[in-house]
This record gives sequence, structure tokens and C-alpha cells, in this order.
Amino acid sequence: MYTLNKVAINFPIFCVVILFIACHSGKAKEVSNGQPDSSATAKETHAEKESARPVHWTYSGEDGPEHWASLSPVYAACGQGHSQSPVDLGVSVTHGKINMELDYKTTSLNIAHNELVDDIIDNVHTIQITAQPGSILKLGDKVYHLKQLHFHTPSEHTLDGKHFPMEMHMVHQGDGGKLAVVGVLIEEGAANKNIAKIIPYLPNAPGESKHLADVHIELNLQIPANREAYHYTGSLTTPPCSENVEWLVLKEKLKFSAEQIKAFSSRMHNNSRPVQPLYDRKIVVDKLK
Repeated sequence: MYTLNKVAINFPIFCVVILFIACHSGKAKEVSNGQPDSSATAKETHAEKESARPVHWTYSGEDGPEHWASLSPVYAACGQGHSQSPVDLGVSVTHGKINMELDYKTTSLNIAHNELVDDIIDNVHTIQITAQPGSILKLGDKVYHLKQLHFHTPSEHTLDGKHFPMEMHMVHQGDGGKLAVVGVLIEEGAANKNIAKIIPYLPNAPGESKHLADVHIELNLQIPANREAYHYTGSLTTPPCSENVEWLVLKEKLKFSAEQIKAFSSRMHNNSRPVQPLYDRKIVVDKLK
């Protein structure tokens, strides 16, 4: 009797408790369904950040140029851009009158003995040389500072569909961050005495860099005497393929010997992006001073 009476007395209280738990659980579920869970949002935000990070890319296979745009949202311009580089330069061109001037100095392969600077490096995608401050390009009233030069084998730009054995890119940056690139097509011929200075010291493996205190390159000698250039607005030729880059590809070719070309191609292999559509862009022939 005592047990039965105790259960009977406590039964209403037991129901109230159960009802309270059920209601509270329902409200919790409503809140959960009505508002995003903060931890889930954090995970999504983290995932978005992860997906937007630059990722590994190559010049062939599943990570090659035709797939760059799908490798990361950061690389979207590689597939969606309408001002991409390189292009074929054999289209009909007009002649411009923009004032363009190059003032190139000597650069050391050990810039101010700064061990934080990779003076010459195989960065996996190309062989790159850091330029000592002081060399500039003027386009109209804008000044661009030479930052680095690097190489592609074969050439990225073509002329009437023809590739050249190599192409050199002199990359400049303006005060506002805008880029301008002087491209030099390289064909086989006599040995280039200026480039011969660095060939013995080229990196032998991806990621390798060197600092050479006694090696200097005359940057002015890397530019042919005839300074007429194909001028157009394009992009970086590597991911993220950023646009609004000023391109000047010199009409006159620079000559390297077969051995010199091989010294680069044997290390870089094929590191050229295919030619991109010109769309409605115009190529203008301008002359550098």
C-alpha cells in the first residue's frame, strides 16, 4: 500500500516533468531548425577558405592548363577571363604612339648579400632571377619597377602560329600594384655572352636557389636593339591568371645557342601555357626608347 500510494501521489509530478522535458526538447529543436548552428557555420567558412587557397598546378595532366580554372576558385580567371595571355601575335595590328621607355641597369645574383632573397631559383614552374632595384619601364606617365625575369620553353606567345624555342619575361610592378611584362622571344643562333654568365650556376633541381656574389647580368643587353613591341592588355600566364597586365612582346628576337637553350629546357621541360583567344582586344605596335 505504501508503495502504491507513493506512486499514485507522485504520478502527477512525474507527468509534469515528462511534459516539461518534451516541450523543452521541442523548443530546442525549433531553434536548431530555425537558425544555423554556429559550429556548422564555422566549419563551412573554414571549408570556403580552404577551397579558395592556391593549390598545386602543372603544365600537363590533371593539373594542367585546361584544368587550372577548376583547381581552385582563386584560379577562376584562367577559364572565365576574356583578357588572357599568351596570344598569337600574327594578327593584323595597328601602330600606336604611347611613350614607352626602358632604363635597365646591371643586376647582381647576390642582391645586397640578402640571404632572404632567392637571387636565382628553380621555383618548380620556371627558373627565376630576382632583379636588383633600379631598372624601370615607363608607359606613358606610369612607372613600373623591374622585379624579376624568368623563362619559358618553348615560347608562350606565337607568331602566325609558330612557337620559338624560348621566351623570357621581364616582370615589372607599378606603385599601385599593376603589372607590366616585357616579353622577349628567343631563337637559336650565336651564344649569348650575357646569359652565358649564369648558365654554369643554374639550379639543378626544383626548389634549389643560389646566391652568387661575383656574377652580374647586364639587363640592358637582354633587350634587342630594335625595340618595337607588340602591345596589348592581357593576364598572368600562370595561375591565378590575373588580368589587367600590360604586355609588350618585342618584335626582334634574342639569340641563344642550341646548348644554352638546352640548358634551360632540360631543367624546365615544357612550361608554356597554350595560346588564348584574343576576343575583341587589339594588338598595337609601339616603340620603346
